[in-house]
Amino acid sequence: MRRVSLFGGILFASLFATVARAGEAELAHAIFVKVNGQTISQEQVVEVVRYLVKREFNGVMPEDEEVLDRLQRAALRDLVRSLLIHYEANSQGIRPDRNMRKYVIQQSGLRPEEITVAIRRLLEADDLFSDMMMAGGTPLRDPTPREIKEFYNENRDDFRTNTFIVVRTIFISQDDRYSQAYTKNQAEEMMRQLQAVPFPQRTNAFAAMAREKSEDVFSRFGGLLTGDSPEPWIPQDFDNINPDGSPMFPPVMVEEIRRLNRPGDLRLAVSTEGAHLLYLEAVQGGRTIPWDEAKRIIEYVLKERARNERLRQWLNEVYDRSDVRWHDGTVFEKSALTEILLPSEQQGARAG
Repeated sequence: MRRVSLFGGILFASLFATVARAGEAELAHAIFVKVNGQTISQEQVVEVVRYLVKREFNGVMPEDEEVLDRLQRAALRDLVRSLLIHYEANSQGIRPDRNMRKYVIQQSGLRPEEITVAIRRLLEADDLFSDMMMAGGTPLRDPTPREIKEFYNENRDDFRTNTFIVVRTIFISQDDRYSQAYTKNQAEEMMRQLQAVPFPQRTNAFAAMAREKSEDVFSRFGGLLTGDSPEPWIPQDFDNINPDGSPMFPPVMVEEIRRLNRPGDLRLAVSTEGAHLLYLEAVQGGRTIPWDEAKRIIEYVLKERARNERLRQWLNEVYDRSDVRWHDGTVFEKSALTEILLPSEQQGARAG
C-alpha cells in the first residue's frame, strides 16, 4: 500500500509538520524518488503541493483526506514527469532560454520568491515538451475550425450557464380517506384560481395561498422551497439527494421543477405523498455562451486534450529507457505517470 499512498501512510498534515521541524540538511536526504540519478525530495513535493493547492483550489487547503492524498500523488507524479522531460530535452540539446523562463513565470500567477527550482522546472516542462515534439518533426497541432465546430455541436449543453430559480410550492397531502384523483382535483382548482391572477401579482397570491393551505414545512415561508434561507435562489438541476442518500423530494416533483420555464409558470406533480403545486417566481442564468467566446474555450480544450494524449504516449516510451525508482530501489510504477488525479484533469477527461 505504500506504493499507492506514496508516503507510507503519512498524512498531509504530518508531512508539513515534518518539514517544519526538519532542517535543510535533513530535507536534502528525505528522498522519495530518483529519476535517472536525480532526486525528488520531500521538500520539493511539499513545494509543488502548495503550488497545486493555489492552482486547483484558489489557495484554500482541502480538508478531505482523499483529496489531500490525490494532491500528494499528483505533486510527485508531476515532479517525475518534469525530470523526464528535462532529461530527454537536455540530451537533444534543447534547453529553456531566458524568454521561456520569463513567460512561464508570468503565466504561473506566482510571485518571483515563490518560484523554487522544482517549481520552475515544473513550469518549463510543458514548453520543453512542445519544443521536443517540434524538433522531432511531429509538432503539436492546433485543432481545425471544423473540429472546433463539431465539438460545439456535440456538446451544446455544456455551453449554457447554470440556471438558478426561485420556486414556491403548495403541498396537499394524500388523505387515505380520499382517492388520488380527488387530491389532484383540489390542486387543479387552486391552479385555476392562480392562473386567473396576472403576473407579477400572482406571486403574492401564491404565497398567501401557500401560508393558508399548504401542508409542508415551507408553508410558513409562503411556499419558498429554500425556507428560511436568506438566499432564495436554487439551481434548477439541483441534486435531489439528502445527506443519507435518500431523495429530498419525490422524483415527479423534481421533474416538474425542471420543466418550469418562464416566471409565473405553474405546474402540478402528483406523487404517492400527495399533490405538489409548483410556481416559478424568478429565473436567472441559463445563458448560452456566445460562439466567439465558446470557440476560444473549445480550441483550448482540444489543444490540451491532444497534448495530454501525446504526452501519455511519450511517457510510455521514455519510461522504458529511463531509470525511475523509489528511495528503497524498487521501480516507480509507469501507471502513476498518467493517473488522472486533479479536478482540472477530471473535467478535461469528462469533456473528452
